[in-house]
Amino acid sequence: MATNMNSVSDNLRAALIRDFKDFYRQPDIAGLDNIDRIYTQDVEFHDPAHALYGRLAVKNYLRSLYGNTRDIRFEYHDEQIGENSATINWIMHFSHPSLKRGAPIQVKGITMIRFTDRIFYHEDFFDLGAMVYQHVPVLGMAVRYINRRLSA
Repeated sequence: MATNMNSVSDNLRAALIRDFKDFYRQPDIAGLDNIDRIYTQDVEFHDPAHALYGRLAVKNYLRSLYGNTRDIRFEYHDEQIGENSATINWIMHFSHPSLKRGAPIQVKGITMIRFTDRIFYHEDFFDLGAMVYQHVPVLGMAVRYINRRLSA
């Protein structure tokens, strides 16, 4: 009997991770209605530029993000899944009219999530400079100069 309970738990865990990755794989504003299946009402969400509390705040942030970017999608590479947490490595592909003259940008990152039946904690780790600062015309030149100096 315990084996069946563990396999159900394993199946639910696998389904949540699959739903999470599908939600972000090729995100769009219409798909935001599926957020309730993934996150708890009181989810805590962090990335290098934001700290958001609550599913509605995350939904509003994503709506704004998707409305301002083009061709956003996530490519997943590796994952480590525990009983109530997971880390997922990814590359985000996107373009934004104000960054790099609208040319495609790729940013590597890692997401750490904690969950029960849904995700209650989500934290993204990525280089904000590689995502934004290096692609802003004047600021980008300064950031690239500093990076070259640091790597010399």
